[in-house]
Amino acid sequence: MMKEFLKTKGFKITPQRELIFRSFFEMDKHVSVDELYDKVREKDRSIGYSTVWRNLKLICRVGLAQKVNMGDGITRYDRLTKVPHGHLFCLNCKRVVEFNVDQVVGILANTAVENKFSTRGFKVEVQGYCQLCQSESEKHADDEEIH
Repeated sequence: MMKEFLKTKGFKITPQRELIFRSFFEMDKHVSVDELYDKVREKDRSIGYSTVWRNLKLICRVGLAQKVNMGDGITRYDRLTKVPHGHLFCLNCKRVVEFNVDQVVGILANTAVENKFSTRGFKVEVQGYCQLCQSESEKHADDEEIH
C-alpha cells in the first residue's frame, strides 16, 4: 500500500526508503531523526543519517506525518491519523501523551470563523508535568522540609 501511495506521488521506491518508512510507522511514539536512524541502523547499517533525515522530510511532505516541537529543543515527527489529537508534554521526563481534541478543534474552528481567519490546521500541545514527575517533585519538597 505504501509503495502504491508513493508511486502516485511520483517517488521511486528503493529498499532503503521502504525500510525507513516501515520503521517510522512501526515506532509507536513521536520520533526524532536520531531515534529513527538508530532503529533503521539495527536492520541496515549501510543507511546514512542524511538518508534517514531526507526520507523523514519526505514522509511529512506527502502528508503522512508532521513536525512536533514540544519546547525541549528536539524536533520530533508524529504520524498523521484521521483522528485529531493533541499532545501532553512532560517538561521533566519528556513523555508525550496523545489525547482526543475533537471538542477543542470545534472551538478553535469557530474562533477562526468569528475572526475571519482561514485555517490550514490545528496543533494542540499542553506542557506541564506528568503524574509520576509531580509525585517525585512532591517527594523532594517533603524531603527538603524535613532537613
